[in-house]
Amino acid sequence: MAGRLLTVSRQYTPKGLDPMDNLQDSFIKIFDRIYAFDVKKGSFESWARRIVINTALDKLNKKGIEEVILEYDDMPLLIENKIEAAEDIEQLMYIIEQLPDGYKQVFCLYEIEGYSHKEIADQLKIKEATSRSQLNKSKQLLRTWVIKFDLPVFLNIQSE
Repeated sequence: MAGRLLTVSRQYTPKGLDPMDNLQDSFIKIFDRIYAFDVKKGSFESWARRIVINTALDKLNKKGIEEVILEYDDMPLLIENKIEAAEDIEQLMYIIEQLPDGYKQVFCLYEIEGYSHKEIADQLKIKEATSRSQLNKSKQLLRTWVIKFDLPVFLNIQSE
């Protein structure tokens, strides 16, 4: 389970911060709040996953959503080398990790976690329109990278 939670931490931890630190902070919260876990409300893993996500989003809110880079024209050169040896799902996760923080968090919350734009706006303390805009811009950026680096078309990314 720690490996799956680390993957979640990588998806949501703002750039410049260590996903392992976020995971460690999350484990502290999990152990401190273990008494609050209710088996009747869902699985332990889902509960722990929520704590990891919230811990990372708290750090994003402290960092400030305004610090998020809104224009990101080029994918780092590291990706070009790493992509060739990676499996499709690893490629996808690595590409998503390259998105600017705001784009990444909105994309993951909407596309992976299934949150609505209203829920995302409340969680990130942004407007719903900002959530929609960042989702569309993240999809455009991902689409550009898929084409630019001639990646297998495993991303069916459509704008809203």
